[in-house]
Order: sequence, then structure tokens, then C-alpha cells
Amino acid sequence: MGGLVVKKAHILGQNDDQYRQSIHATSAMLFLSTPHRGTNLAELLNRILAVSVFNHSPKQYIADLKQNSPAIQDINEQFRNIAPRLNVFSFYETQQTAVGPRKMMVLEKDSSILGYPNEISKALDADHHNVCKYTNQQDPNYVSVRDALKSLLPKSRSADSELPPALANDDVDMKGVENLVAVSQIPEDDYEFFRDRWMPGSCEWIFSRPGFLSWLHDTTTASRILWVSGLPGCGKSVLSSFIIGQLQETGYNCQYYFFRFGDGTKRTVNALLRSLAYQIALELPELREEFQKMSENGVKLENVEGRTIWRKLFVSRLFKLRVQQPLYWLIDALDECEEPQLLLSLLSSVTSSQIPLRMMFVGRKTHALSAAFQRIDPSFQVDELSANDKEDLTRYVETEIKYMRGDSGIKARIIQTVCEKANGNFLWVHLVLKEILQCHTKAAIEQALEEMPPDLEPLYQRMENALSKSSRPGDRKLSNAVLTWVIYSQRALTLEELSEALKPEFSEVLDLRLTVSQVCGDFVVIDARGRAAIVHQTAREYLIKTPGLDHSITLRDGHKNLFMKCISYLSNAIPRFRGHISLAPSTPLFLHYAATSWSYHLASSTVSLDHSVLLALNRFFRNSCVLGWIQLLATWNQLKILVDASQSVTAYLGKKSIVDTESSPLTHRLQEKELLELWSIDLVKIVGKFGGQLVKHPRTIQSLIPTLCPTTTAIFQYFGQTKARGRIILSGFSHLRWDDCLSRFSVGRDTQSLGIIALDRLFVILTSDGSLRFYDAITNQPIRQISHGERVLCFRFSPSYEKCVTYGFRTTKIWSMEDSRQIYSIRNPDDAKALDVTFADIESTIFSFSNDGTIRRCVLGSSENVWNVVNGNVKYDDAEGRHFNVPRRVAFNPDGTLVALASRGLPLFVWDIDNAGLVGRCKRASDKNRSRRELYSEVGPICWNPASGHVLGLYQDGCIFKWHPWESDSQEVRSVAAGIQCSSDGVLFVTRHTNGMLQVWNFNHFALVYQLSYHISVIDTALSPDGRRVYDLRESFCNVWEPNALIRHAEADEKSSETTSTVGSWTQLSPTSEMSNETLEPLTALATGSKTWSCCSGDEAGVVRLIRANDQPSIQIAQGFMPVNHIAWSDDEKYIATADLGGRLNVRIIDDSSPVTECPLLFETKIGGGFLQVLMDTRSEFLLLVTVVFTELWHLESNRMITTKPNVNPHCQWITHPLDSAYIIQCAFNGVGIYLWSTLEEIEYRSFEKVLQESTREDVSEHTTWIPPSASFAMSPDGNSDAVENVFIPKSGSHLLLRTSRPSTQKHRTVQFLKVRIEDLKVADDSAASHIEAQEIPRSIASKMAKILGFTCKSPRRRSHGLLGEAEIEEEDVLAFLDHDDWVCSWDVGSEVTAKPKMRRHFFLPQDWLNLDSLRLATISREGRFYCPRNGEVAVVSNWLQNEWID
Repeated sequence: MGGLVVKKAHILGQNDDQYRQSIHATSAMLFLSTPHRGTNLAELLNRILAVSVFNHSPKQYIADLKQNSPAIQDINEQFRNIAPRLNVFSFYETQQTAVGPRKMMVLEKDSSILGYPNEISKALDADHHNVCKYTNQQDPNYVSVRDALKSLLPKSRSADSELPPALANDDVDMKGVENLVAVSQIPEDDYEFFRDRWMPGSCEWIFSRPGFLSWLHDTTTASRILWVSGLPGCGKSVLSSFIIGQLQETGYNCQYYFFRFGDGTKRTVNALLRSLAYQIALELPELREEFQKMSENGVKLENVEGRTIWRKLFVSRLFKLRVQQPLYWLIDALDECEEPQLLLSLLSSVTSSQIPLRMMFVGRKTHALSAAFQRIDPSFQVDELSANDKEDLTRYVETEIKYMRGDSGIKARIIQTVCEKANGNFLWVHLVLKEILQCHTKAAIEQALEEMPPDLEPLYQRMENALSKSSRPGDRKLSNAVLTWVIYSQRALTLEELSEALKPEFSEVLDLRLTVSQVCGDFVVIDARGRAAIVHQTAREYLIKTPGLDHSITLRDGHKNLFMKCISYLSNAIPRFRGHISLAPSTPLFLHYAATSWSYHLASSTVSLDHSVLLALNRFFRNSCVLGWIQLLATWNQLKILVDASQSVTAYLGKKSIVDTESSPLTHRLQEKELLELWSIDLVKIVGKFGGQLVKHPRTIQSLIPTLCPTTTAIFQYFGQTKARGRIILSGFSHLRWDDCLSRFSVGRDTQSLGIIALDRLFVILTSDGSLRFYDAITNQPIRQISHGERVLCFRFSPSYEKCVTYGFRTTKIWSMEDSRQIYSIRNPDDAKALDVTFADIESTIFSFSNDGTIRRCVLGSSENVWNVVNGNVKYDDAEGRHFNVPRRVAFNPDGTLVALASRGLPLFVWDIDNAGLVGRCKRASDKNRSRRELYSEVGPICWNPASGHVLGLYQDGCIFKWHPWESDSQEVRSVAAGIQCSSDGVLFVTRHTNGMLQVWNFNHFALVYQLSYHISVIDTALSPDGRRVYDLRESFCNVWEPNALIRHAEADEKSSETTSTVGSWTQLSPTSEMSNETLEPLTALATGSKTWSCCSGDEAGVVRLIRANDQPSIQIAQGFMPVNHIAWSDDEKYIATADLGGRLNVRIIDDSSPVTECPLLFETKIGGGFLQVLMDTRSEFLLLVTVVFTELWHLESNRMITTKPNVNPHCQWITHPLDSAYIIQCAFNGVGIYLWSTLEEIEYRSFEKVLQESTREDVSEHTTWIPPSASFAMSPDGNSDAVENVFIPKSGSHLLLRTSRPSTQKHRTVQFLKVRIEDLKVADDSAASHIEAQEIPRSIASKMAKILGFTCKSPRRRSHGLLGEAEIEEEDVLAFLDHDDWVCSWDVGSEVTAKPKMRRHFFLPQDWLNLDSLRLATISREGRFYCPRNGEVAVVSNWLQNEWID
């Protein structure tokens, strides 16, 4: 029983915080003769007790483990969901065990083996007594178990040898953390830069300051802040590096970050938080594990708004960990942060941290920072300390002049004078001493001391004058070029990069390091890593803002010159690296800077009447080097730069249009501007439509992607029209431009959609049958489903997304999102319907607010899971004596501490749950003058901003409002809406309107960003966590929208996306984007033609159309009232049979001799249920109709039914006999039946000789949905029947292919692909065997198949018989299919089975084609054309089969 106990313990430990870490660290289990199954379990265990050395008698509790007992079924069912994450070995005994005078098998093999897909089972030559006992190390049983254990060692070791030693044996790989936060190292470069400037003996004074010591040695659990401020240049960063070193050397858990004024990538709150999270994850394994889970769920935070990172990584994860030792954070140069006020405001969440935090901020003391520190929560202890210390300054001067020639008197004079005038500024002292040390006489030294300027600016003037006098004209040009790069570059360049940037004007510089120091003097410093930087921010400001200098670098020319240099360098360099673009050692490092930074310089430059920038951009975008640039960015996984470039180009065009108003219209270069406008759209759409494939296969931008773009786009016009070898040809779309609809799919016609929530990698739809349907956010395919069992009134996910609560009429249920398992079930109070529900107390409690005006709490995992009333009913008291009514609108805040309530006749108010008190009332200015008897403005739907703590809502008189209950500030904007939802990062919110319109707003500026007009009313909406997409529910469909405006916003620099940004206004950053969308009815059936016509389609509205090739207009031939779900088309294209969901079938005649406007109806029939299959014979004589109940055979010419038979096997497929069209074959799971077409009389039956593997693969996760919905197989098959799902017949091949499935676990089905020789199906062959071979196709191919498209004829191949013999033309059929990466692939079914069968990839499907309903209909014609419905039309791809894609 030990193995059963271990399984049960592993199951229970999944949700126990005390053991969760140990459970997740378990990677494998080895079972030695464990009774997994319940077959005769009681008798088996009694035998074990009888043979035990203690001679136990049978026990009563063993009866609980009998076959099919609840205990054993519960263990096996729960462990089945966990086992796929483990390596499972099962060993079984093979010898009988002596029991008294007899011997018997204590445990049979069937009971010792679980039967799971990844399980490894092996026999041991032993009885039950000796299965775990070994005579020596050479014992074969010992060797078997030892080898099993040995095989697990490589799987448990980390694959990354570069991780710190402390992580070498960790179960969680830091790669997941790196992917999550886009950080792969701690900021050691910045630390070492300042640490190298530290002088021994300096900075030690900090450890004698009481304020610092109190902060350092505080033993309380409260968090503290120490603000160390000082004047510019006083050595604050050096002091920071010293403190960091001391903390690390003495064993403190210290994380740090340096804001750098010269590097824009290191000045954002986003970069700081990601770096801190990475450093903390290095030290805390439990946090590393949480981050790993987030990474596995597809979460990426590189471009996410700072508030969201803070909430997701720190508030929701870090602060919930119970760690006794404090974390020490040192943040240097806070004044250089782009938004220090935002950073300090986030600290209000630290009050909930279980970990003590010691935060030190170092920077200049500005008025804004002083005010920000004063606004920090009073519960924080904030201490301030000055960074100025005269002893360090004196020590520095003494050290610098220690070896200067001269007596002690002159040295003392220097020390005294310099220290008196320095005012604590180390930079000033450094520059002054350099001048003094160049003096050769006492008189010169005295003069230098007398002429020392009192501050830095005059000193910079003297430095600049000295450079001007000592430099030759050529050196002056070089100096200006270097200073331009140092001052205006987006980040500090290395000497190698700078050398490339200076070419060809300044090529072959012999010693660039020496040259820079000579031509730029003390203005430029080079750090230990060889990066050139300006000596100080004040020097940069002096050179930029001081006019008339020989080395003055104006803002107008600086960025423009660097842009021109970058774009020119790319145009020249990219062609040289075509085919092997990478960051290999042979690739110039400056290539990376130019590719990623030209858009930054374009956006930062000013615009003039000069057209040089416009022309340079046009040359770049007209040339194929633009594709090479995109390939570069994809190779480096830097597609964000494409969106940055789009924004920069758009901003440039806007500024250029304003400037051009001052010149003649004839000089406006409209054609060049139009090209850039097209590219500004294309760049964003390339990211949205092709980003995933482009990162995996960067070279697809050179050939595949341009051909898949709309015909009016710039990328198609310049690079997609070439009919060169290797280029596919796309047709079938009437829309010539990009659209915003990424996907549209049916949620289900048998139920109503009620609500939608978007998570990180999933989105979830609530339906009226009480189900939550989970969809993949990338492919929009259903993944799984949980059913509450009754209608759900409201549902909510926990902040970590690990749990979900659903509140129904009778019960509330808590679900685990890891395995969709129900954890708790709670009975609801009678006559109390919840208006909202939420999690609280670190997901250990749930709250509900019911229509009886009561807040209830349930503590999860308690002895009694029941609802308890919290502090009685909510009370509302106001000066006018109004009483609280049952609210019409309720919304809990994200952490479950507050609830917003809106009642008729009262203002919106917020209630504090824990303190049972009123927080505040939202009173409008228009309500203040109302009399006591008048009602307040009616409040409609409301929601919370998760990041800012505001309440968003709608007033019924046509206003949107936001209100903060603690700060009592409110804002309104006029807009009539019916619903409102806020994004998870609080940056955007979306409103829906009764006329079907959607509007997306920027929360901070309350400005409209995007507007979509659509005629169908909206049920519910949601914004994706990354802010790129809007989901909406309309009728029975879900629409996914991905407009350019939202992509640009999501990829925008942080300073323009923070909710507290003060830089400009959103309407300036992103003007409102409007779109009107009239989506066509989705297609529900598709059949391909064989002669004149391309294909025939049926749609959701019952319309049937014939579609010609070459983009000719389609022709409507029928109009019904129900969705068409079957189309059968005769081989001669004479008849078309269509069937709809209502059970109506029409057969129409197509006459090519006359214009096709209406196809005459041949006959019509109606059945009581839906059709499973509609099939015509190849001679257009007969029509087969298959339903769940019966099978009918019709004669087409006479319009009569020949026969009808009961359908005893609805899980089969019918096909015309590939060798004799007079026969029809019924393909079943275990064999085939051959029938006459004319009478449906069975001729013979041949069973399959096949060996079904334990599992080929399970349709789990995202691949489950490839099982096509039908009357017999719903979205999740019931799992009760073996079935043949599809049969694929080649035109001239030797094998047909069957896709079969059988029940598996959790409503999944194990799928197997079998190929059958067509020769074995011959009729009237007396020697024909009653059994035929059904051979499983290679698993390496089957595992890649997501959707089989069908057989097609590959290009004829020529075989030669001898040197002079005639060549024989042979057609070769291949199988086309979609793989799990959405590539159209092919495989030769008739090929010999080899160890590595050849599979070819040809092209991938764009993101907006990945629609479950569309892909279900995707097919291929015999001639090799690929058909895929999209947005009510049919995409046709040709010229693809002859060309194989090779990465």
C-alpha cells in the first residue's frame, strides 16, 4: 500500500503551502509492485498481510479499497492529472510468492502498471517478498532499478552551466525568469563603473551615522526608507557602490539599481522593477518558482507598464512570501529616473508585505522629490541623510597630489583652497586638480588657485576653450563627431561601436581611446568596459545649451545627424550580411545599435523644410534592406522596434506636414509621404499578424510574409508581387487593406454567452449553461471547459490566476486552474443571489455581496466551508437622512478589501469591509444643488482600476466618470455607453454601446484612443493584459480585435504609457483611431471543385455561393435560414447538395451552358435531426444521407429514395470505393464494410489487423480542439465511442488514410492515424482475405499533425529505365496537413517507413487565419490549391507545394 499512500500524499500536497515546494520539486516516482488498480484489491491486500512476517490478519478497512470503491477511484482519477508532469517507472513481479504450503501471484501485472502514456514499465524476476531486495550489485533486478534512477539524473540537472553556483542544483531554471522579465544579468557594469572610482578609506563615514545604522540594523518587521541626498558631483554614486559592496560582503540580501542619465533604457521604472525582480529571484527559490510559472503561462513584462509589474511581481507574489530576513534595496540616482514620483507612489503597497524591506534611495534633492517623499504613507518610517562629507573630499585631494612635486607648504595650500571652494563637489575637484597638476611653478599653481571658477559652468568654458585652441581643424571635426555620439546616443557606445559609427569620415583611427581623450579632453570618460560617456550630466547640458561654442552640439542637428548615419549604415551593411544575419563575432556591433536606434533619433530630431530625412527614409523603405532590417530585429527578438519605428515615422510625417505649410505645395513630396504612411501601418501589422512566426523563422520576411499581406500595402507592392520561384500566390480576398479583426469564432449555438475575462495566456467565456470555456489567446482555440452544473451568476479569478470562483444559484465552487479540478463546493444561502464575488487574504478567503445587501465571507479550507455574514449589513448615513437601498451595481476591488456600491437615489459610495465603515461618496457637481427629495444621478455599470485604485463607471445621463474614494478626486467625460471594463494594468478601459460600437480610452488622460463601429450589439468586452487586443461577445460569436492604435500603445516607451505620465497628452501621442467593420457571415461549410469552379461555400446565414478562381466575383445560388453544415459536390460539377443544421437538404443543378444566376432545385427533403455525412458517387447517380438514426440512399435523376437503413454505427465514415465506383465503403474503427452504391447491399466485411499503441498522442491542451464539432462529436467528445473521424483518399496513390480516435481521460481522445493499402480493398476477389492490414503511420509524423488537409498531387516525377530507355511519367500523391506551429506541411504516405521519415514545410498561416471554425473547414484540392475560410471569404493559396521551406 506504500505506493498508494505516496500518490495520495502527492495529491494532497499540491494545495498545501507547507509542502508545495517539496511537491513541485518532485520530478519522478518509481513504483515497485504497487497495487494501482482496484481489481480484487481487498483480496490482494489480505494476501499481502497473510504472507507478512508479522502474520497480520485481514483488516476491515481493506474493504474500502475493493474494485470500483470511491477511495481507489478518487486516487487514480486525481493522480492521472498530475502524472504527466512526472517521470513514472512501474516495476512488477513475475514470480509466485510462497503463502504457507501454497504459492500464488500476490500482484498481477495489470495491477502494477498505471497505463499512462509516458510510463515506463519493466518486469523484475522476483516474488512479492523480494521485489525490493537484491543479493548484490550484479543482481539483474538491482541493475534494472539502478539504471532507471540513473536515467533521471540528466533530467533533473540544470541545463545552464552559467548560472551561479547556488543555483546549480535548483529545480527551477532561471531561463524562465529571464524570459519573464527580459533581464539576464545583474547590473554589475554600473556597479563596477562607480566602484572603480572609490578610494580606499573613503565613504566609511556612512557606518558611523546613526540614521544609517538604525536603518541597517532594524530588527522589526516593518519596512523602512532611507533617503540619501546630495549636491551634483558630490560622489553619491560612488557612495552607493561602496554601501552595496559592504552589504554583499557581510552577507546581507542586497539588490541594487543605478539610473543612468546617458542610457535611456536604464531610466524607466519598468527597467528598475524588472532588474530588482531578477535579482531577488536569484536569492529566493520560492519566488523563482512563482516566476517560472508565470513564464510558462506566456507572461512577458519587458514592455509592460510599471504599475502592472509592481502588482504582478511584487504585490501579488513577493510580498506574500514569508521570509524573515529583510531585503535591502539600494536605488541610485533617483533624480535621473524618468518618473520618480510613480516609483515612490508604488511604495504604498509595501505595507502588505510579509518580507521586511529596507530601501535606500540616493540622488539629488529636488523640490519634486521632496514633495514625493512627503506623500509616502505615514506608516512608513522615512529618514533623510546627507551624502556630503568633507573628510572624503580632503582625503581625495590629498591622494591626488600625494606624488606632486613641491613642498608640504604648497600642498597644504592646495588642499585648503580646493576644499574650501569645492562645496562638496568631487567632479569640480577632479577637473580643478587636473589643471593644477599641469602647472610647473609655484606661481602657476597660485595663479590657478586664484582663477579657479566657483562652480562647474565656468570650468566647462575653460575646458572647451582649451580644446579649441589646442585642436587642429581636422581634430575639431572629429571632436564634434565624437561628442555628438556621446551626447545624443540612446545608450553609451563601446569604442568598437564608436569606431564603426565614425566611418567613413574618420576611418582607421590608430588608437581610438587615446584619440578620444586628446580631442575631447575631460568632457568624455571611458569606463572599464570601453564605453564612452559624457563626464557628467551638467557637462552635457553645457555643451547643448551654450550657443557660440566651437564644440556646441545643437539638439536640432545632433539627432538628425545620428539618424542619417544609422539609416545610411543599415542600407550599406545589411546587404553584406544577407543570409547569415546574427550577432556573431564577425557582425559589427554597431549594426545592432543602428538597427534598434534610428527610430529613436528620428523621433528626437527637429523637422525643417529640408527633404534629406524624407528622402533617406524613402530610399530605405523602397530597398530590400528594409526586409533585412526586419529580419535582424526578428533574429534578436526585438520586434518592438518595428512599433517604435512606426510611431517615429508617423510623428515625423505629422511634424513635416506642419513645416511644409510654409512652402509651395509643389515641393511637398506627397508620393514619398504616402509611402511612409503605408509603411507606418505595415510595420505594426507585421508585428500583430506575423510576429510569432517571424521570431521563430526570421527569414520568412524575405519571401513568405510579403505575399501574405494585402495587395495595397507597401510591403506587398514592393516585395510581394514577384512570381519568382519559391513565392506562393494568394487570392480570394475582397479586402485590399489591413483590417482590425484578428479572429471571429462561434462560441456555441446551443447556449448564450454571458461574460468574458482575458488572462495572460488565456481568455475565458462564461455561457448560460454554467460553463467556463477556456481559449488559447494566441490561436483562439478552446483548450478546456469546466462546468458548474447550474447557471453562474458571477465568477472571478484570483490575483495569481491559480484559482477561480464561480457563484451559482445553489452552490459556490472553487476551481484549481492548474488542472481544472474542483477544490471546494459551498452551499449558498437561500434567496440570496450574489451580485459580485472576489478573493481576499492571499486567496484564502472569498467575499460575496448579495441582493439582500449583505457581505458574506467564506474561509477556504476551514473545517466548515460556509458563508458567514460580515459585520452585518452595509449602512449608509448621510446628512439628508437617506437610507441604504439594495444596490443595483456592485464591484469589489482587486484585493477584496473595499466594495463599491451604487443604489437608486444615492451617490456611488465605497465601503471598507474589514473596518465596516464608509470610505467616501462620489458626489457630482450637478448633484450638489439638488433638493433632498430629488434623486442623485443614476449610476450604471462600475468597475475598479486595479492599478490606481479609482472606480470607473457610467452615469445614465450619458457620462463616463472616474473617482478615487480616498483622494475624493473625480473626472467626467461625455459619452453614452452601456458597459465598461478596465485593463488589468489600469492604462486603458473599454466601453460598449447599445449600437454595437466599442470605444477604448486612455485612463490617465481620459482621452479616446480607438473607436470601432459595428452594427451588432455587444454582450460583454475585455481587454487583453498586454493592451493589444479587445475581445467582445456578440450574439453567438466572439470577436478578437487588434488595432494599430493599441499595438502602438502596448509597445510604447514607458513614459508615454504610465498612468501618471505628465509628458504631453495621449491625444497628441496617439490620435483617435476609428474603424467601421462590417464582418461577413462566417463560413460553416466548404467544398472544392474539380473543373470550372474553385469552391462552393455555405455560411452562418444559410447562403450558398459558388466561387470562381482568379478573384472573380462569387455567385449566390441558394438562400436558407439555418447555418449550412454540409456540402457535397459531384465530380462532374453538375449537382450540389447542401444540408443545414435544421435538417433540410437541397440538391441543385449547375448548368455551365447558361449564365449561373439561379441554380434550379432538383429536390428537397427534411429530416428530424442533423446530418452526419452527405456523399455523392463519382458518376453523379446516387446520394447518400447519413444521420445519427438512419442512412438513406437517393437516386438523383428520379428524385426518389431507394432505401433506408438504421444507422447502427454513427461513428464511421463513408467513401466511394477508390478502385471501383460501383461500390461504397463504410470505414469503421475495427474494419471496413463494402456495399453496392445502387442498393446499399453489403457485399463483404474486412476487419483490420492492427496493433493499437497505448497512445500515439493525446489531444490535450491546445490540440484538443482539432477534433471537429459535429452531431456525434461536440467540442469535447463524450469519450464513450471508438470512432473514425476522417478518411482521406488519394487520387492516384497506393494508400488511404484514416484518422481514428478512442476514449482517453478527462474527455480527451487518443488519436491514431492508420494507412490502408487500396489494393487490399479489391472487390470480387475470391482470394481476398477477410482481414486487411491497417498500418500505423510513423509517430514522428503523427505527433506533428494538427489538422489533415487531404491528398494532393505533387509535381510529376520522371523515372528513367536505362540509359536509352524511355522516361516514364509518374504522378506522386502526398498528404498535406497543418502542424502544431500552423505550417502547411506535406508527407509522402507511400514512402518506406524509416527511422526519420521526411516531412516538408511549405508556408505558415497568418495569425488572423487561426480560427477554429475556419481551420475546421480548411482543405486542399487535388490540384494542390489550399483553401482556408477567413472572415466570410475563402483564402486560396497556390504555387506552394513545389517549394519547401528550410530554415
